[in-house]
Amino acid sequence: MRNSFTAWCFFTLLITHFYCSSSTNSQSKDATERYYDHAVQEVFSDPYPFLPQYEVSRDLFDKGRENILLKHAKRTLSSNADFVELETKQKLLQANGICFAGTWRIANDSPYSGLYASSTNAPVIVRASVSLSGTKQKDKRAFGMAIKLFPGSHADGISTENLFVMHSLGGTKTKQVLRLAMTNEPALGELPPFSQLLTAYRLESDLEQADQLFSKDRANARFRPVSHLGKVDVRNAPVSTQKTEAPSFYAPHWLKLIPSPDTVYVDKDDFREELNVSHYPNHEIKWEIHAADEIEAGVDSALWQHIGTLTVTASVVSLTCDTRLHFNHPAIP
Repeated sequence: MRNSFTAWCFFTLLITHFYCSSSTNSQSKDATERYYDHAVQEVFSDPYPFLPQYEVSRDLFDKGRENILLKHAKRTLSSNADFVELETKQKLLQANGICFAGTWRIANDSPYSGLYASSTNAPVIVRASVSLSGTKQKDKRAFGMAIKLFPGSHADGISTENLFVMHSLGGTKTKQVLRLAMTNEPALGELPPFSQLLTAYRLESDLEQADQLFSKDRANARFRPVSHLGKVDVRNAPVSTQKTEAPSFYAPHWLKLIPSPDTVYVDKDDFREELNVSHYPNHEIKWEIHAADEIEAGVDSALWQHIGTLTVTASVVSLTCDTRLHFNHPAIP
């Protein structure tokens, strides 16, 4: 009888634990989905009636004796907020953009942990933009994307993770920006337009100053780390089940996004119109996600591995996309 009673108690505890764990995970997922839906609604709530043309100018970088550009750069590196209220009418950098809703999916053969782990499937909000004012095919466009992932809720509430990829810092002329491969350590690229050289120099100087405050002697304006995504617990469980002081993780040093091989390219003068998903089959755009470990020879010699796909299925050019949506820039650890 005692053995039967003990077995029955063990079975009951096991079922209760399973039910509670499943219920907690379900509630966590529901909370994340609700927050994600709310964020998407915010971004899509105020579309422009026409494409705006914000001018990135050093005339906007100061207000009286206050360096507004440096202030905004510090906030970008320190604030984890998903939405902010600007004290200026526009972003001082990357002012013209287009936003997307979509999904981050990692293939089954990924060797990495966290949000790079096999079978990871997380909703995203993405903003594609150009650094300076030129948005047309005739312009040198320094094109890049900021990606906000919604991996789940935790004890301290809903958390999002951000990463950044660009094609080149100086920009390039191209018929379609979608053709440009983007990495978290972009090439220098061409010189910006002569009329914006002083603006570009001021941007570089202030951004480097802000980065040094947070990354110290590791500061590198050309590189944004992506390793923090490997530390994210996507199942509300430790990355490692071993009893160690810190959970083990394995993340790439470099990330690269390239358009899917079956992409049908669209010929539109403004990159925001080019990337309108309504122009594409099934109203979706896909990028392949490639990852690589750090090697001494540098990113140009990286050994890339295709680990997943970023797919966007809805797009908008909106006031919230351009002015309120915020992406935290991770400091270099």
